[in-house]
Amino acid sequence: MRIKSKLIAIAIFVVALAVLILGAGNQAAVRQAQASFLALISPFLRSGSALERKFTAFREGLKTLEQLENDSRTLRTVNRELSATNQVFRGLEAENNRLRNALGYRERAVFKLMPARIIGRDISTWFNQIVIDRGSEDGLKRDMPVLTEDGLVGKTTVVSERSAIVVLLSDENCKVAANVENSREQGIVRGERSSSGSMPMASLFFLSKQAALKPGQRVLTSGVGGVFPSGVSLGVVQEFRVRELDGYATLVPAVDLTTLQDVFVVVSQQK
Repeated sequence: MRIKSKLIAIAIFVVALAVLILGAGNQAAVRQAQASFLALISPFLRSGSALERKFTAFREGLKTLEQLENDSRTLRTVNRELSATNQVFRGLEAENNRLRNALGYRERAVFKLMPARIIGRDISTWFNQIVIDRGSEDGLKRDMPVLTEDGLVGKTTVVSERSAIVVLLSDENCKVAANVENSREQGIVRGERSSSGSMPMASLFFLSKQAALKPGQRVLTSGVGGVFPSGVSLGVVQEFRVRELDGYATLVPAVDLTTLQDVFVVVSQQK
């Protein structure tokens, strides 16, 4: 493109020089020379103009692609920000729903409840105990039931001024008198770690051999012994088995003991 431009410039210079030389002569001859030269360079002018337009369009096209790429990066960034914000909102919504359900349960409960938050949990005793942010200054004592709106969590053991240890239902040291819903069967629920150690379990012992409990049947606190109020859900039957002297059933706890965050302590069984 640059070579053609130089050739056109040289040709123009030659013609201009010829015009100056002939300027004093025949004007008709000068016009004829100009017309001939214009006819000669017209293809080059058209070609040069077309190339210039194509180059300009290509350059503008590149600029547009660059702008599109920048816009695309900006949109991706905004999309990630919106996704992160949406995750936060979903988390807050779940938290609000959980607290709303807990508050509703507290209002419906027939006994007086004190809300507490879990502030400590050891990986070595994950299925055995938790630490809550309530203590003797809040009126807590040993052997107070701890629960959620889903069912029984356990009971308090060691109580300090501002915190307390709660032994969980899945611990073998937490024994609860229970009965089976829509049945005359009664027994003792005791914590029992699964063989894999991945999920907390419990079992209902001292059932009759003829109990024949079905999977999904609910097991509730009976109130016998005076520690736990009656009618609190302990879990559902997973499997019924017969031993030499009696029957027993494995249970799935009503409360997901692996993801606890907030609980209630039963400070009085009369509201």
